[in-house]
Amino acid sequence: MLPSISLKLSPLFRSQASISLAFAIAASLVSFADAVEVRVTAATGQPFGVATIELPVAAPIAGQSPAPLQVSDDDGRVMFPIANDIRVKVAPPSRRPVPRPGNGRLLGRLGNLIREITDGEPDIHKTVARRVTFLVAGDQPLKVRLSESNVEIGVYEIVPANDPPVATKLMNEWWASFGAAAKRQIDSADYPPWVENYLVAMLSAQSGQPLPDWYVGDEQEDDDQVIGTLKLLFGTEAVGETIFRRAAAGDFKSDQTADLPLPAGPLWKKSEYPPLQAGTPIEPIAGRVPPECFYLRFGQFANYLWFRDLSDEYGGDLSRMITLRGINDEASLRVENQLNMKMNQLTRMLGPTVIDDQVIFGRDLFVSDGASIGVILKAKNVYLLKTSINNDRSNAVTADPAVTLSDVTIAGKPVTLLSKTDNTVRSFMAVDDDYICISNSKTLVRRFLEVGETKESLANTDAFQLSRQLMPVDRADTVFAYFSPEMIQGLIAPEYLIELRRRLHAKSDIALVHLAQTAAASANRSTQGVDQLIDSGFLPVGFGVRPDGSGVIAAGDQVIDTRRGLRGCFLPIADVELTFVTSEESQWYGKIAAEYTERFAQIDPIMIGVQREDVAGDPSVERLIIHAEIAPLSIEKYGEIGKQLGPPTRVAMKFAPDDIVAVQAHVASKQIGPPTHLFAGIKDTVPPNPEQFDGVISSYRALQTLPGYLGAWPQPGAIDRLPLGLGRGRVVGPGMTRLLGGLYRFTDEGFSIVSFQPDVLHASLPFIEAVEVDNLATVRLRVEDLTGSKVEGWVNEQLYRRAAASSSAGANFLNLLTRQLKVDPVAAMDVTANILGSDLQCALGGQYSYSQDHGRWVSSAWKGSLPSQSMPAGYIAPAMKWFRGAEATLIQYADRLVADAAVTLKRQGR
Repeated sequence: MLPSISLKLSPLFRSQASISLAFAIAASLVSFADAVEVRVTAATGQPFGVATIELPVAAPIAGQSPAPLQVSDDDGRVMFPIANDIRVKVAPPSRRPVPRPGNGRLLGRLGNLIREITDGEPDIHKTVARRVTFLVAGDQPLKVRLSESNVEIGVYEIVPANDPPVATKLMNEWWASFGAAAKRQIDSADYPPWVENYLVAMLSAQSGQPLPDWYVGDEQEDDDQVIGTLKLLFGTEAVGETIFRRAAAGDFKSDQTADLPLPAGPLWKKSEYPPLQAGTPIEPIAGRVPPECFYLRFGQFANYLWFRDLSDEYGGDLSRMITLRGINDEASLRVENQLNMKMNQLTRMLGPTVIDDQVIFGRDLFVSDGASIGVILKAKNVYLLKTSINNDRSNAVTADPAVTLSDVTIAGKPVTLLSKTDNTVRSFMAVDDDYICISNSKTLVRRFLEVGETKESLANTDAFQLSRQLMPVDRADTVFAYFSPEMIQGLIAPEYLIELRRRLHAKSDIALVHLAQTAAASANRSTQGVDQLIDSGFLPVGFGVRPDGSGVIAAGDQVIDTRRGLRGCFLPIADVELTFVTSEESQWYGKIAAEYTERFAQIDPIMIGVQREDVAGDPSVERLIIHAEIAPLSIEKYGEIGKQLGPPTRVAMKFAPDDIVAVQAHVASKQIGPPTHLFAGIKDTVPPNPEQFDGVISSYRALQTLPGYLGAWPQPGAIDRLPLGLGRGRVVGPGMTRLLGGLYRFTDEGFSIVSFQPDVLHASLPFIEAVEVDNLATVRLRVEDLTGSKVEGWVNEQLYRRAAASSSAGANFLNLLTRQLKVDPVAAMDVTANILGSDLQCALGGQYSYSQDHGRWVSSAWKGSLPSQSMPAGYIAPAMKWFRGAEATLIQYADRLVADAAVTLKRQGR
């Protein structure tokens, strides 16, 4: 530990020489041996004072920035420090002199200069000064501790000056640095950036500084209402973040009341279906599903076990097959616990003997917040199945005194309800004939029972019967998914969209209360109630005033929405009674309804079938055969994209055997001309990194290094029609020309093939031909097994770099909690779960922990204070562990869209 050095500063500083000497003594003992001068400024202000410490370095530090300076005090008066090192850009020295006039032709000299610019080394950034700026509570002198990487530099006494101009200047500088740092962290975050956004809004209100320009955004930034609605339905984080920012800034303060009736929905048009075949087999269980629900059928219990085991291999989240996210919300586990449908060894043994068929159904798939979802089981032995489920429900009551089991009546029939007051358990169970329905939604159970009486089921709709005509039951799909027009229309209905938007507000309010409590604790305020947090400035004035009369209540560590329950287990939207809206909500929804009426008045049903098959010779590998259709289909409403594709054809391109990626499409656009086959092949190589495509010149140079080719058959003629003969080029061989810019083109027998690398063309041309195949297709794609290839290492590295950035962002989030909000590292993970509503996880698969040596959060996957910039040996991204190749085709007919894919995957543990 370094000896403490007392340093008193008056209006700006008492003695520049003594200050420099004192800091120089301290710096000589640590990494600031190069510090030549210290500049310290401190000023009082309301409600905060502000101070800055700057340490210029004698020898600029090149390369990666050093660890940020940290400042603290024993009294908690130092608040919201921001390290803002000063870095300058230094161009590398030129490797060749500027050509003298007259030495060569003008174009030659210009070409040399362009090469100098494009081929030169990247600019070097050097740190020329270390600086930290922070707010100060009160106007009395204070002692601050300055450190780097948890190594103390010294302890100094600062005496803030009463100098308003200096205070204003310092405050503006601090605010600009704080906002810029928050924006950088938000841009790199792989989690909801609520802490960063909250701090910006809260500190803006408390300090009187304006919100940054980037902070203010329109909730519906898209002019296209359809795209904006899809973002809302799919839970796009940008939509939730915009609503959160507005809530944190107090932008939702309104005296509007919900006194208007629900606005009218879109004017839907009934789709025209082709003649249906009489007697098409329909599985009986579809006759118990309401038409307005999605339908996910497993058929045999063994199929469900396969799906469940595949999901369990990736922590219950199949998205983890591609990459790990920065958060783990365990949505599937939460739904399982809510329904009390846990899988155990007894269930695995008993299931095949008592379950004949099963489906998952529901009105939506909002599993992260609280879906309207359920399970229908067709029993082989209804008594045994019912007894087994009832035993599990009784055991849940015994295990948790907060869980209750009660009898209710729905649609005139007895139903049991297993529940907790916070909705973490909400499980209705109804038995009707040989069917058992378990759902978290009272509405879904009611509709299940009503369908049993009226027979107005999914199975009796024209759309579903067409789906079973196109994808018959005897396909024996492992999983069959069907999304009905009624289900999709229901998502666009006013009661669904408006409540979904209100739920985003509710989620924001819950997170804001957790954040405000944390911020209050960091300021030594014990305020916990919402009203106290508003009065103390930790929540905006008017917070929690909602037109539907709901709000949030704080009880210890739990914050609950008074109408919807606990975040993550909100009351299903299907059970929310929404009858009145505000004028703003009515206007907002009216635009959406008008857009759908104009452009998407017909909704096309979607059907997907998944089959699995073993791969001969390797029991650890299996192949998934996926077939999907949208039928009937109206191409016109999908805009220009659908119009670019030509009719299906049996013509397929034969590629070179060493092409690791091959794709072709039959297109018909005005730019290209008559229907043409476009195709491309990429060799097994190390492709350019994405950042190499930054800018026109860089993109051009990156493409030059890509061993691949692009072709057309028959010749589209677009290149030949370029002005000034630019498409003809210079003949360099039989059928080969060199175009401007170094692109080589081969033309012969109706083919036009281009590449930047003539060797690639010469090696591939003997294999390329148009052949006739058995299957029709508009688009064809093939990706070979990447195992052992050069591309494998490149893809693995790109996935690593993304995961490393996410891992670093997660650690920075925890640093934000401990440094800005002064959260004890021991409690940081629990505080994180309260704020985000999910656990923070390292995208590299490691565990976060606080390092006393480095004074910051690190991951066990790093083997250091930061993730390695280069991929460590032995790292394998999640996707590379299972992907073993894929093929796909797409067919666009006049009235339907058909996609087929075959994906080979290696299973874990086999």
